[in-house]
Amino acid sequence: MGQNNLDDISVSSQFLFQVFRSCQDLGARKPVLLSALDITDSKLRDPEARFDSRSVTSLYQATVHELGRGNLYQDIGFGMIPVGFSDVGYAAMFGDTVEDVFRAAADAIDFGANRPMLRWERTGSTCRLLCDPTSEKAKDLVLLVFSMLFHIGNQTTNGSLIPIKAAYFQCREPKNCDEFARSENHPLKVPCYFNQCQTYLEFHRDVVLTSNPLRNKMVARALQEHMCVFHAEDKQAIPLANLSYEYLFYLLDKSGLSLDAAAETFGMAERTMRRKLVAEGASFRQILERVRRDACQLYFLEGTRSLSEIATKLGYSELSAFTRAYTSWHGRSPSRDLAAHIALAA
Repeated sequence: MGQNNLDDISVSSQFLFQVFRSCQDLGARKPVLLSALDITDSKLRDPEARFDSRSVTSLYQATVHELGRGNLYQDIGFGMIPVGFSDVGYAAMFGDTVEDVFRAAADAIDFGANRPMLRWERTGSTCRLLCDPTSEKAKDLVLLVFSMLFHIGNQTTNGSLIPIKAAYFQCREPKNCDEFARSENHPLKVPCYFNQCQTYLEFHRDVVLTSNPLRNKMVARALQEHMCVFHAEDKQAIPLANLSYEYLFYLLDKSGLSLDAAAETFGMAERTMRRKLVAEGASFRQILERVRRDACQLYFLEGTRSLSEIATKLGYSELSAFTRAYTSWHGRSPSRDLAAHIALAA
């Protein structure tokens, strides 16, 4: 697929990876999906890569063909809900209000190219999240984004309140469209309107202004400070060790992490990358341990997961391996520290 095509809508590798992983979870085979994209696994993992929005359509069509059924937008969108700190947008779940969650989630999606693609608009009577799809080719992209945001809102309110009042689309209605479960017998009941002058989600104003039951200021502040250390406008000025940290942070709980995959992403031989890291006084293994340690601290601040869940999110195949690693970092068992953080968050 065309990469870095800024004349059209493009998507970040993080967003495309979320779509890819959700399609896999539904049953589409990895080789089939990679073939549809016509890219390597490592390129899909490159945090700095961007892809033509038609990549999303290719994944959707390949999954539809693989599973032999349509109407997958909502299923794929549901599977794209951020569930860990390696998922872009997860920190958005901890905002003070439901509105804060939607604002942060929209910013985190980051699928635009030269300009913001999502814009929040609130007046005295309404709240809207407007989308600027400049091409018919973005139709599948918009449907997936809106589906994901819908489920994020449903999760934020613990399913007790439906924050989205209606969905409006400039595009024509797809065949057999039921993206937002419009059936009167379905508990979601979000009406969709097509062939409209704008594409946007309209929210129930009283709901988006309510307090977010998942709010956690400690997590939001810690993650913001954490990411500021490793972010800069000029990527060329960042040491390779820091770029490797960023690469690993976003892919921590995904399979297949290796020095070889990272080297291919950075466009160099494994031997060259190892040598450059050594010159900076680092190694791939040391960086991976640092990422796991930092992400572990964020999960402990969150205070809602078991040790087994945290171990899995950090990329450990067994709880015992995580326990040994944590003890080597801090000189004490993780169970004691997790209990202390849960008590603090209560």
